[in-house]
Amino acid sequence: MTDTRTRKSSARGAIALFALGMVGVLALAVYSVPLLRELPELSTVSYPTLVVLASVNSALLLVVAVALGAVTAPRLEFDSHVFAWAAGRSPNWGEIRDSLPLAAALGTGLFVLVAVLDVAFAQFTQFPAGDTPTDAEALSELYASVPMRLLYGGITEEILLRWGFMAPLAYVLWWGRNRVGDATEAPSGTIVWVAIAVSAVAFGVGHLPALASMTELTAPLIVRTVLLNALVGVVLGWLFWRRSLETAMIAHAAFHVALVAVSTVLIVVA
Repeated sequence: MTDTRTRKSSARGAIALFALGMVGVLALAVYSVPLLRELPELSTVSYPTLVVLASVNSALLLVVAVALGAVTAPRLEFDSHVFAWAAGRSPNWGEIRDSLPLAAALGTGLFVLVAVLDVAFAQFTQFPAGDTPTDAEALSELYASVPMRLLYGGITEEILLRWGFMAPLAYVLWWGRNRVGDATEAPSGTIVWVAIAVSAVAFGVGHLPALASMTELTAPLIVRTVLLNALVGVVLGWLFWRRSLETAMIAHAAFHVALVAVSTVLIVVA
């Protein structure tokens, strides 16, 4: 009976995280519709159908990620307050409030670090020249991406990469370590750091398909993209481990807020 109740509560938590992640999936789908409209075979397809088509792959990945995290993250004591709340446990909402300054500072600081390193990489990476948009067009494109950046980037990517990849990986490494050595009640810091690093690299690699759709991938461009995003992923993974999934979400969103704010200033001033 206890196992049945545990499974049911975990299922409720997983459903809540899936619903939260789908907000970002839909934001990404809506942002993608104009690009899909440019394809001749989709030019006459209805708007709702295009949204569904743009959502399917991400939604399926989200299902898998949420399920894997629901099985592994609680066993490692990796926190998600939304998951705990929906599962009928006792979420520590105060932790989110207390972590806000840290998450905002780290998210903003990560943007500054990435921007500085991006300038350093500029001498090795070049994007092809194209039509230069007007300030109005650039601002319109930037602001159109805000829901996608905050909701998909800030929420869904954290569920996919931290909850659905980092936690299961740490669990598998911990399980394997217990099979070949002395069993431990919790994974060591080394195991968690390996999971953080691998998931951070996966986070960086995950940005390559979008980049490839805009330009030809070169070795320096690949290194730059994976490295800069991996640096961000390491900090977000640490926040998930030491604070909560929601804290990592806030820091990720803060990164994009800083990016949009600075981009707006540069467009207007330039």
